[in-house]
Amino acid sequence: METSPERCLGGLMKDIDKEISPREIDFDSKDETAYKTSADQKFSLDSFYSFNSLSSFFGSFSEDNKFYSLNKYNSFSPTRATILSAFHNQRNTILLQKGLKELSQDRINNIIKELSGTYSKIIKNKNGNYFCKDLFKICGKNQRIIVLKEISSILSDYCVDEYATHPIQTLVELSKSEEEYELILSSFDDYNKILTASLNPNGSYVIQKIIEHIPERYRQNFNLLFIKFLCILSMDMYGVCTVKKFIWFTKNELLVKQIFNIILTNFVNISGNQYGNYLIQYILEYWWSTNEGQYLKKLIISKFHTLASNHYSFYICDSFIKMASLEEKKILMASLIKDKTITFLKNSNNGNTIFNKLMSSLKNSKDANLKKSTTPLSVNNLTTLKPDIKEEKSEKKEEDEKNQ
Repeated sequence: METSPERCLGGLMKDIDKEISPREIDFDSKDETAYKTSADQKFSLDSFYSFNSLSSFFGSFSEDNKFYSLNKYNSFSPTRATILSAFHNQRNTILLQKGLKELSQDRINNIIKELSGTYSKIIKNKNGNYFCKDLFKICGKNQRIIVLKEISSILSDYCVDEYATHPIQTLVELSKSEEEYELILSSFDDYNKILTASLNPNGSYVIQKIIEHIPERYRQNFNLLFIKFLCILSMDMYGVCTVKKFIWFTKNELLVKQIFNIILTNFVNISGNQYGNYLIQYILEYWWSTNEGQYLKKLIISKFHTLASNHYSFYICDSFIKMASLEEKKILMASLIKDKTITFLKNSNNGNTIFNKLMSSLKNSKDANLKKSTTPLSVNNLTTLKPDIKEEKSEKKEEDEKNQ
């Protein structure tokens, strides 16, 4: 016999305080005093398994006349107001989370249906976001789709919220079907939404999850919108992290060329930026052995004296010297001599430091090559030389005998 949705949320908690004031139903409030509950509040873990649903517990509140007066304070039904009030208290939420672990898929399905209409409130709640995160982890594809259909239109707005970002990240991570991808990406259908989220400390994580977990072929429109402000994102504390992730998970050749062209066009500005220099160091290492890497090396060599004199792009020069081969370092030195920029480097504090590093690196590279070319003496080498020594001695004896 199927459990009715009205009885699906019951059995996870018992004996919650019935005295809830209108102020406590202000669910969006960040004020802790708005969620005061009675000190006599008691809960029973045994009740997790003794009821068929959460509603059999929450339903008891609907008999209290006080809950019927709540409608004038919000648009939710008495049952939904009661559900929301449970998340005003941290302990309530913890008990709800523990109760989820023992539920069957049928009961989870009923809980998903009964919570319908409240997700936009719960995921933004200080306590409720943890419950949602755990609930989504045990949901199946169809259950996640039900949730996404309800909140897809607000994902881009809510992902910047300090609490809502966590359950939204979980939904993105768990997405496995084309329908889920479409629902998530439908909220990021405008470049301003992507830009706002990417520049936000909470939203940037959601954008990174989208890039990482939604296959590239499903986010073609998203990619084109994202790349529109790639330069701006590259020079932002949070945006640069999303750009790194975007480069790593982008394999389409045309898109890679677009990314590379944008970076080349704005190379000096990005390199001299507090955060942009990290991106250049990243792509230098990432593309080192590719065609893009060859262009980057040539560009760095041609702009070396300019980069070396800047406080931030100085680190790009340092990275180049560490990764470059002896031949590449020689080409760099020859370029500096040809352009007569060595004096310019020496007159700059950062430039002088990087020039000394280049000279030291050249010397060490030459010494290393000399060591490789000369065979060091060892026991094995001596044993191979022994027969030759004996032959030399015997030849000398023969010559002495002939002379005598």
